[in-house]
Amino acid sequence: MGDRYEISVKCECGHTDEAWYAPTCGSLTWTCPKCNKDIDLEKYTGISAVGCANTSVGVKAVEEQLREIRTR
Repeated sequence: MGDRYEISVKCECGHTDEAWYAPTCGSLTWTCPKCNKDIDLEKYTGISAVGCANTSVGVKAVEEQLREIRTR
């Protein structure tokens, strides 16, 4: 388990919506429903995804997810 945030995200296309940023739950990105652009929520918020993890298992899981996202 780790920290979770409900945030408002504004896409480059101008669409704004609510998003759930919960790195230890696998919620690291948001896809704009208007233009289909993927937004990296760690970069968007400036909140470290790994820093949200409260356990070593959580840290490992988030690191693996980040590697997967960044190799797409």
